[in-house]
Amino acid sequence: MKLNHILTFLLLSALSFGQNPTQLLREAEAKLGSADVAAEVSIRTVRPKWERTIEAKIWNKGMDKTMILITGPTREKGTVFLRNGDEVWHYVPGIRKIIALPAAMVQSWMGTDFTNDALINAGSLVEDYEHKLLGVVSLEGNPCYHIELVPKPEAAVVWGKVVTHISVKQTLQLRTEFYDEDDYLVTTLLAKEIKNLGGQELPSKLTIMPADKEGFYTEMTYKELDFNFTFPAGFFERSNMKLVQ
Repeated sequence: MKLNHILTFLLLSALSFGQNPTQLLREAEAKLGSADVAAEVSIRTVRPKWERTIEAKIWNKGMDKTMILITGPTREKGTVFLRNGDEVWHYVPGIRKIIALPAAMVQSWMGTDFTNDALINAGSLVEDYEHKLLGVVSLEGNPCYHIELVPKPEAAVVWGKVVTHISVKQTLQLRTEFYDEDDYLVTTLLAKEIKNLGGQELPSKLTIMPADKEGFYTEMTYKELDFNFTFPAGFFERSNMKLVQ
């Protein structure tokens, strides 16, 4: 490592001890997770012998309300997932029924490497965990705050520990590792290809990789983001699940 890089990291490491990890996480979550936003995404799931792509629209209102509409392929088109507070619902267009889902859902979402819990009922890294700043590390040349999170005793979360890396320059979560209660790595989420999306510099691609399955991963690419979307009254109600488009 060159001398100027060493000096830079020594300085950043010294400065990191004055940082509040909870505030860093709050700022990182506010970049996207806690915003009122409408998005169009492409979700590509890759396996050693096949791959498939789902097109979807996602609407978020803060951390409490999420609507996901599958727009392709044809077989899944019209499928809707809704979270409104503690209630989670799934609309199946083939049988025209709305089905209640449990609050904590660790099953695969639509055959991808995202879990239902991660995509629909993600919870809050700020509210559900205790935080410890471990220092500053380099992630593909980007100085990042290295933060360890352990669940609060009363938190209804599925992970035994979370380790995340937040960029010093832009306060973006670039790498997050999820561990089980026995401290085994389960999955890793990477955020890459930072672009201007909806007027903000954000990662345009999220890739999730199971730790124990070589050649398995799912990448979600943001095609459009709208931070000025106005939600009509009743948008996040069950009655809208059959109508949203």
